[in-house]
Amino acid sequence: MVSFKTKEISNPPKIGERLQEQREHLQLSLEQAATATNISTKYLQALEEGDYKKLPGEVYAKSFLKAYAKFLGLQTDVILSYFASEQTIYSKTKNQNAIDHKKPVERVSRVHLLATPKLLRSAAVIILALFCLLYLGVKIKAIMAPPELIISQPVSDLVTEQNYIDVAGQVGKETTLEINGQQVMIDASGKFSETLELQEGTNLIEFKAITRHGREGKIFRQIVVNKKAD
Repeated sequence: MVSFKTKEISNPPKIGERLQEQREHLQLSLEQAATATNISTKYLQALEEGDYKKLPGEVYAKSFLKAYAKFLGLQTDVILSYFASEQTIYSKTKNQNAIDHKKPVERVSRVHLLATPKLLRSAAVIILALFCLLYLGVKIKAIMAPPELIISQPVSDLVTEQNYIDVAGQVGKETTLEINGQQVMIDASGKFSETLELQEGTNLIEFKAITRHGREGKIFRQIVVNKKAD
């Protein structure tokens, strides 16, 4: 009598099981894997569970699967080959998990797409160019802008009998000040204060501020000194 030996046939683990086992072997959470691959956690979970209907189409499914397998240190060509085989089996058995190849590719958030080195370089160049333009704009504005000059006293067209007058005001940073052609001292905050001698009659006081780029600004004050009554 011929005896038959039974042989147990073991099914190889599915793609999702391979992915999950390798991730757990690396002691990584889904969140850590999602951060490292720039793929949404829900898509990684769908790959591990074999729930392909949650993926936005075959094109993205293959792209996500390839990137995830590469991140986990698995052979991408082998994983993609198993994926193709699984899809063939699913389509024949009309499994709901199979990806509908006629399904239009869904719009996926850019966060879920893989950021390529070329894209990162382009973004960096654009940001750098914008920063340079902004910096140049600020510098040009500072060069072309007139100097800040404020005269707090005296008021214009002042009539007095005194032969002297106090003048005060403020200028901007990196600016020098001349009163009637004579440079005056300015404190750290840009304020100045001087006492000027006046002549009887009309006195014209010229305040001239000069920036370090050579831009000038002038303000005039006219003071009339009347002769004191005897």
